[in-house]
Amino acid sequence: MDTTHFVVRRDRLAEHEIVTTPRGALAPGSAELRIDRFGFTTKSVTYGLWGDSFSFWKFFPEPQPGWGRLPVWGFGTVVRSAAEGVVVGERFYGYFPMSSHLIVQPKRVDASGFFDSAPHRRDLNAVYNQYLRPSGDPHYHPDTEPQQVVVRPLFAASFFLADFLREHAFFETDLTLVSSASSKLAYAMAFVLAADPKRKSRKLVGLTSERNAPFVSRLGLYDRVVTYPDLATLPSTPRTLFIDIAGGTPLRIAVHQHLGNSLRHLLSVGATHQEPQNTGTGGKLPGPEPMPFFAPTWIRRRTQQWTTAEADRRLVEAWRGFVPMLDPARGWMTITSSTGPAAVGQTYDDFVAGRARPEHGHVLSL
Repeated sequence: MDTTHFVVRRDRLAEHEIVTTPRGALAPGSAELRIDRFGFTTKSVTYGLWGDSFSFWKFFPEPQPGWGRLPVWGFGTVVRSAAEGVVVGERFYGYFPMSSHLIVQPKRVDASGFFDSAPHRRDLNAVYNQYLRPSGDPHYHPDTEPQQVVVRPLFAASFFLADFLREHAFFETDLTLVSSASSKLAYAMAFVLAADPKRKSRKLVGLTSERNAPFVSRLGLYDRVVTYPDLATLPSTPRTLFIDIAGGTPLRIAVHQHLGNSLRHLLSVGATHQEPQNTGTGGKLPGPEPMPFFAPTWIRRRTQQWTTAEADRRLVEAWRGFVPMLDPARGWMTITSSTGPAAVGQTYDDFVAGRARPEHGHVLSL
C-alpha cells in the first residue's frame, strides 16, 4: 500500500495534485502514523503563503522541485512502530502533512507524548514538533475531536494574540480594527478579549465582506461590524490599532488613507487575502509600518516568563470556555467531514478561491 500526498505548487497555490510514494521498511527508532483526520482552515493556506519566510515547507519536504506539502493539525494512529514507548494502536494529536501517513522519529517519549526528532525538523520550532497522547492532554475530549482539529491551533494563536495586545496595553489606542473578522482566528481572539475588563474601555470593530457580515454580526463579539466597501463610515479620529488578518495591500492602503494620523499601530497577523509579498514589514505605505505577529515567538517568551505549565493552564482554561460556543446550535460552526482526494481537492479549491463559508469547520482525510 502506498502513501498518498496532496501537494501544491509553492509559487501558485491554486495548483495541486495527488502523488503517491511507496511505504518501505521502517527504520529503527521510527514509527508510522495513519492520519485519521485533520482540520483545514485558511491558516493552512497561510502556511503556504508564508512557507519560505517561516520555514513551513521544511516540516514535510516534498521531493518534486517547486512543490510542497501543506501542514495541517489532526489526529493520527500508530500503524507501525520500531520506536521504544510508542505502541501500535496509540493515537496522537499534532502537526501533519495533508497525507495518508507520516513517519516520525519519536524522542523524549513520556506520558504526554513525544517530539519528532527527524533530522530535517530538529532546527524548526518545537511547538510544531510535539505529538500529544489524548490521555495526557488536558485540551482533549473525545466528543470534540472535530472541533479540536479545526479550531484548536487557531485558538492558541488567538489566545496569545489577545495576551500580546493586553501586555502592550493595546499600543495606547482607543479603537481596535480587525480585518477578516469572520475568520476563526479573529473571532476567537475577540472571544478571549471579551472576558477582559480592560477591553471594555476600547472599541473592537470587525471588518468583513458583505457576504460574511450577517455571520459576523450574529457572533455578537464586535462592538461594530463594517463591510470593506463601508470602511469610510468609520470615525477617523480615534487612535486606532489595526490588526490585519486579511493581509491584502488594497485594504491596507484604504485603511491608511482613511485613518491618516489616527492609525497608530498595525499588526500583520495573517494573509487570508493571499498576497504573500505583503506579509513583511515593508515601508511602502504611509504611516506605521506593519509589525508581524508570529504566535510561536510570543508563546516561547510567555513560557519562559510564566513557565510552560502556567502557560498551558491559562490556555486550557480559556479553551474550555470557548468550546461550548462551537455547539452547532449556536450557529458559530458546523462540522463538515469529507474523505478522499477529490473531496480534499474541492475543499482546498473553495478556500483558495474564497468560496469557503465562515460557519463551516472542515474535517478531512485522505
